[in-house]
Amino acid sequence: MRRIILFFIASCLLAFGANAKTKPQRIVVTTDRLTENDMYCAKQLQEMLGKGGLSLYIVSRFDEQPQRGSIYVGDNPYINTDDLPEGGYAMFGDGNWFVLSGQGDKGTLYAVYDFLERYCGYRLYTPDALVVPDMHNFTLPSDTTIERPAFAYREVSYYYPNHSQLYADWHRLHTSVDREGLFGYFVHSFKDLIPANVHFDAHPEWFSMRDGKRLRDGQLCLSNPEVFDTLCALLAQVIDIAADRKIWSVSPNDNYNVCQCPECLRSDSLFGGPTGTLLNFINRVARRFPDKTISTLAYQYTRSAPKGLVVKPDSNVNIMFCSIECGREEAIATSPKETSFRKDMEDWKRLTDNIFMWDYVVQFRNYWNPFPNLHVLQPNLRYFRDNGVRMMYEQATGNDNETSWMELRCYLIAKLMWNPDIDADSVITDFCNGYYGAAGVCIKAVIDTMTAELVKSGNRLDIYGYSVDGIEGYLSSNNMHRYRKLMERAYNATDDTVIRKRLRYFEMALDFATIELATNGELNDLFPYEELPDNVDSLIGMTHQLTRSLNGFGVKQMMEMGISPDLYGQVIGRYLYKTFSYGNAYFRPVELRKQPSKPYTCDGAQSLTDGAGGIMDYRHWWLGFYGDTLDAVISLGYTDTVNSVSMDFYFYPLSWIFLPQSITYYISNDKQHWKQIGKHTPDNPAILATPAIRTFETKLDKPTKAKYLRIVAEPLPEIPAWHRAAGKPAWIFTDEVVVE
Repeated sequence: MRRIILFFIASCLLAFGANAKTKPQRIVVTTDRLTENDMYCAKQLQEMLGKGGLSLYIVSRFDEQPQRGSIYVGDNPYINTDDLPEGGYAMFGDGNWFVLSGQGDKGTLYAVYDFLERYCGYRLYTPDALVVPDMHNFTLPSDTTIERPAFAYREVSYYYPNHSQLYADWHRLHTSVDREGLFGYFVHSFKDLIPANVHFDAHPEWFSMRDGKRLRDGQLCLSNPEVFDTLCALLAQVIDIAADRKIWSVSPNDNYNVCQCPECLRSDSLFGGPTGTLLNFINRVARRFPDKTISTLAYQYTRSAPKGLVVKPDSNVNIMFCSIECGREEAIATSPKETSFRKDMEDWKRLTDNIFMWDYVVQFRNYWNPFPNLHVLQPNLRYFRDNGVRMMYEQATGNDNETSWMELRCYLIAKLMWNPDIDADSVITDFCNGYYGAAGVCIKAVIDTMTAELVKSGNRLDIYGYSVDGIEGYLSSNNMHRYRKLMERAYNATDDTVIRKRLRYFEMALDFATIELATNGELNDLFPYEELPDNVDSLIGMTHQLTRSLNGFGVKQMMEMGISPDLYGQVIGRYLYKTFSYGNAYFRPVELRKQPSKPYTCDGAQSLTDGAGGIMDYRHWWLGFYGDTLDAVISLGYTDTVNSVSMDFYFYPLSWIFLPQSITYYISNDKQHWKQIGKHTPDNPAILATPAIRTFETKLDKPTKAKYLRIVAEPLPEIPAWHRAAGKPAWIFTDEVVVE
């Protein structure tokens, strides 16, 4: 096809001359090939050029030879794009005329937007940041470009593409709407095909066995023939309802509870492990539905291909391969830490060329933490392409949420998913200068410095990490001060209110990291004051400012677990109250009658009265007890007046952390005779992945003298039946005791 294009161009150059500089006059759609899509593309080109002052009319006609001053849009007699893949396109002309034509529903539209960007200087950095150049003196280029996408499917699960069709089309992205039209079920569909709340009571044998027990919140028992028959029958019903969907996911739920019944273990031994058992099951399902593609997950315990590669996916089986365990500090292809991932990737490549790659590009536990992963996006996408990936899904925050660096990260990923071989640094530079104006050089300096410091540290950049993970590297106090100085220069570089608002959006990540690090013991290193009260006031002010800014930008949640900006502000306020209230128990001696469980020992017993309140991160400032009772005695030092007692507990069932079954407060003057002053019996709602901090306070009817305070918190007897770890011991996590 390229030879056809070049031959045609050469013949036209003889007629018109290769050095012509012609201003465009018209947009032509070919009469005998006119489609509604071609006309839409022509109108988009007309509208965009008009914004730059170039007024062109649209005409529908047939030209045997391309005419001077014409831009031909869509299907035309000058090129056959049938050899291009879906979405591919060609752009060519000799300076007198130009042709834009593509394959499929979107190919020509992609050509239009690429023409505007490549030859005219337009940019669409975000849906509300369209750069329009002056087009009054524009002349048609002499050039030939043929574009083929690196991946047939390209979705970045982020806010912009799912709220602006223009943005998605401009950047040649698929959206959640496209996905919903392509997939029936998407992922983790065992729970949809055979839901436990419908079938478990009658058929517990259909569900996974662990330690001799069948689990509601687990997987399916894939060796049970009734499971196969029931699943196929239910799948047939939903396919009949949505027969136009081409791909149907039959895939494990989002947990590790693979069935270990004797029959499944025997199947694992025959087929090379749990992945082989799954793949054998999926192949059988795929043979029931030969006109559909059945997709399944290579994720967590099924990430590795079957041992010995003894089972191969059928031709209509799609493998959705996931990189959730990988660090983002170094490219997958070169990182010594990712040897096992590379083996798994390359094993799957040997088995199939039908791979859907599910990658992860934000920090899910802390959306607003600075997350300098831009340097690995290009090499990782190259690696995926070179290992046979056809379809690419970059998971960010989903349709309605936002993160730090969202504008640039989304923009760069879109460019790289189309072509991983572009000059990524040039794209970043262009974005920073175009989006932030004169301040762009400072923003790029922050990004480059942060990335360099991360790489130099050798520390892991984890998609489920925390700000404190970077305290000895890219988020050290010295580096934070460097970023702040660069931000000060950025603000000084512009008076433009729009750009200053964009700077504030970028700066919020630094505020978030500062607050997080300050609440993890770095307060005095992050603020320039010597007196602690001044630092606390600064932290309070920064928290209020961050909360206002996040709400002003429409941010709905701060992390995957759903914490809103207002709730985040309350958590930080609670920390400051606990830390600096200096109640009657502050730094009083604590005796633990049962020791906390490793590694969640914090600073031992004194953690309960050290003035460091727990935050929304159970790894810091919390004492953890695994299946054991908290029994603490605090010496108030002298006979003191007690008006109230309160204590905090963390709730996060996804990590097996539950509220105690009971919390009881006692007082005494001799440590022998105890008087109960309050008891709480918390509810433990069946909510898996939304963390919470609960305060349990007892207020006495009247002030009471006491020398000792005792707290007894009994854990649940076992994790409840609804949970995926049902029957296991439950954790309790507790922190600061406040006595007023």
